[in-house]
Amino acid sequence: MSNDQRPDLPQDSRWLEQAGRVLAGLGFDLVEADRTQADDSSHLLVALRPQPTLQHFDPDSIAYWCTDGARGRPACLDRETRLPVTADYAWGRIVLVDRLGVKNEFLSFGGTLRAQSTNEATVITDFSSHAPILRWSGHSQAGDPLAAEVGAFFARIKVPIDFVPGTEALVAQAAPRTLYCAFIQHVRERLAQAQTLRDANRWLVEWSSRESQRMEATANDHWRAAAELRRQLGAVEAIARE
Repeated sequence: MSNDQRPDLPQDSRWLEQAGRVLAGLGFDLVEADRTQADDSSHLLVALRPQPTLQHFDPDSIAYWCTDGARGRPACLDRETRLPVTADYAWGRIVLVDRLGVKNEFLSFGGTLRAQSTNEATVITDFSSHAPILRWSGHSQAGDPLAAEVGAFFARIKVPIDFVPGTEALVAQAAPRTLYCAFIQHVRERLAQAQTLRDANRWLVEWSSRESQRMEATANDHWRAAAELRRQLGAVEAIARE
């Protein structure tokens, strides 16, 4: 959805009406951030309807990750979930699944989830984040060019989580925007170490330079927190290799 079409999704109860209008003929829609506005959040909107429309992808359930204490765990939202829901969700995959098991997958740095039922018994769900939400793979969409990079970054984070106690809690404490800044810094560092990689991915070089400047200027506290997070993760990785 272009910024010209981007709906205003207020924090109060009016969001349900606004999101319902966006999803009137759709099963889901990714409303990307408008960086010209103060609220530059991204929204993955999903409609779980009592009956499939057969006009678009018809989600039946949503799988995602949440943090329980200091531990990540898989979670699921469907029409049997007790509503309304307002909660945080964790970094990782968001997977929309229809009644036939067909999927559309996204990657997120974490954020806030809200879900509520309409008068027509449709469950409207909003995964919002102050960092990008990326199309990864699926039946009804093309993947985002950055999705593979984000997926590799998440996979790298999981290595010390699996081997060093306390690492999962360290990452879970990071705000979505901090984790996004850590990703940008990781990409810049990787590109700086390999000329052949830079030559083969000029778009990635330009993107990382542009986003680095933007985040340093507009979210410097998160940028500095990300550098500290990466320093701590580097120390943890060194322990994991021993």
